[in-house]
Amino acid sequence: MHLEGERIVITGASSGIGRALLDELSRRPVQVVAVGRDEARLADVVAALAGSRARVLPFRCDVAVQEEVDALFAYAVEQMGGIDLFFANAGFAYWEPIGAPDWSGTEAIFRTNVISPIYAVEKMAALFPGGAWRMVITSSILGRVGLEGYGRYSATKAALDRFAEVYRLENRGRGRLVMVYPLAVRSRFFRAAGGAPVPLLSQSPEAAAQRIVRGIEKGRETIYGSWILPPMLLIDRLLPFLRRWYQAFDAWYARRQRGAGRDNNE
Repeated sequence: MHLEGERIVITGASSGIGRALLDELSRRPVQVVAVGRDEARLADVVAALAGSRARVLPFRCDVAVQEEVDALFAYAVEQMGGIDLFFANAGFAYWEPIGAPDWSGTEAIFRTNVISPIYAVEKMAALFPGGAWRMVITSSILGRVGLEGYGRYSATKAALDRFAEVYRLENRGRGRLVMVYPLAVRSRFFRAAGGAPVPLLSQSPEAAAQRIVRGIEKGRETIYGSWILPPMLLIDRLLPFLRRWYQAFDAWYARRQRGAGRDNNE
């Protein structure tokens, strides 16, 4: 898939993987609607790309609110004439051991991490029936392997996996849903999650973005943030007891970080 001339939307574009994707794609002659909740930060990000090959348009939006997502689609269609590639990248960062009942907290993370990307897929299918559009959802390896402190977050990513599986079964040839599984990304994501310790396996946003773009260009429907993940997942299926060892080691590693008071954010 050639990205030149594509009309693109990126949510969560002001930091982390979204910002790195925006930087990567701005080197190409494309149109991009860059989406974020913090209008000032988003404006700074777009200003830094002045003179790039891309036409970049900032749009403030809280993707957890249906009316704002509808407004985003309307704006993108008005400004670009359509959408070829939609990155549902915005995510709710959350780390906390499972404890006291918290209905509102659980609802909030599911609205951002699950309901919003599913709704965006449905919007793309409704607006561009039969089109060759692509929907790219940032999932997480934590949707495949649970780690201590990431109960709610892992649940949202696992939910996306099952949605993607059924969508592909029901919609063969009608738009391609691409799932991305980065390693833990060393960014402000973990600071936003309450100072969560970065899991043992992690990567930079730039490394994740480069692999995502290459995967899209190669037409892949599943993109892993690192070469190490596919063999790890295969070994996990064949030798499931190794998962418990890894989970125990990661928990020890996290406690060590918290005990040392280390700042793991870039």
